[in-house]
Amino acid sequence: MDSPPPSRWRSFKTKFLLLLSVVGPGIVSGTADNDAGGITTYSVVGASFGYRMLWILFIITLILALTQEMGARLGLVTGKGLAALIRENFRLRTTTFLIVASFVVNLGIILAEYAGVIWVADIYGVPHWVAVLLAACTIWLVVRKGSFKSVQKVFLTSSFLFFAYLITGTLVKPDWTEALRETLIPSIVWSKEYFYTAAALIGTTITAWGQFFIQSYFVDKGVTAEHLKYSRWDVFMGAFWTDFVAYFIILATAGTLYKAGIHIETAAQAAIALQPLAGAFAKHLFAWGLLNASLLGLAVVSMTSAYIVTEAFGWEGRVDLKQESPSFYRIFTFCIFFSALVILIPGLPLVRILVGPQILNTFILPILFIAILRLLNNSRLMGEHKNGRVLNIISWVSVFFLVAMAGATTFMLIFGSV
Repeated sequence: MDSPPPSRWRSFKTKFLLLLSVVGPGIVSGTADNDAGGITTYSVVGASFGYRMLWILFIITLILALTQEMGARLGLVTGKGLAALIRENFRLRTTTFLIVASFVVNLGIILAEYAGVIWVADIYGVPHWVAVLLAACTIWLVVRKGSFKSVQKVFLTSSFLFFAYLITGTLVKPDWTEALRETLIPSIVWSKEYFYTAAALIGTTITAWGQFFIQSYFVDKGVTAEHLKYSRWDVFMGAFWTDFVAYFIILATAGTLYKAGIHIETAAQAAIALQPLAGAFAKHLFAWGLLNASLLGLAVVSMTSAYIVTEAFGWEGRVDLKQESPSFYRIFTFCIFFSALVILIPGLPLVRILVGPQILNTFILPILFIAILRLLNNSRLMGEHKNGRVLNIISWVSVFFLVAMAGATTFMLIFGSV
């Protein structure tokens, strides 16, 4: 077979290298959605409802790709993070609510990451304080002492370790026909538990912190509007990868725990319950996947909190600017170590800490997306890259879906039957 002409090969090589130079924020942001709270939520979804919520995961994969692309485009075109744009273009009351609410939810999510670390420690008999301290110091050193490139390499390596869940999901030999049917045809159970879990599923996959992070991370990396086409590939790959992993987690627990009638509250319980059903190898894959997810989430969400606050106050906040970004690293350090101290308080309800932020996130998201849509339709900010009519229609349908799910969850929690 003849090789392609040199000019065509050089063109392909140039485009491929450009893609590699842009890749990172979308994949990291998407993968970090599968944190301790995410893995627990997906495990509970599969164990409690089998394959019945796969249709929701299918829809929110499309919404995740859409919203992450919008965040990336905002950052690439304006060169600013989302919190900075909100501060500059909205009233003080709106800005304060979004920033404070997002920061509080982030703290809850960081606690959830530590909860994941603790549950893995329980599986292997490691004292809680040892596991939490090691996790906190490791993540702090990686970000505080590393450069942007080295931090991203760690994040991307962590992203590929999620293959453990694909292996686990395949090991249990799920019913692929039933799974595909439930993915394409909605199946709703009218109960509090179903809608509560559905809200958690949405809230752990499409996150407020994810919108702040992907935009700030692209800006921090120095990617500009001329690389918009390549950044979209990064974003779409990240959205697909995160929910592809989530799909296999649900398959693993639906094909084993749901069929066996085993109810769980945490991903660690899922790992332990898998051993007699799918073997010790599945248990360890699940547990190590949870630890990896918890550490990645701990780093990314803590960085997001630092981005949010520094941008909201107009301070410098970049990973490579060590001395020039003191506030960024103070906030990052506070999030890491304050949360580590809180999670070690005896008797803390870890399950509520894990699921609560996901639910609250579902209620914040519609407000945040409305703000993002207003920014994306601002000709002064976006110029030729502002939203078109079709994209606006799809975006508003997505917002309506999120509002409807939040409303249905509230209604079922107040008036529905258990």
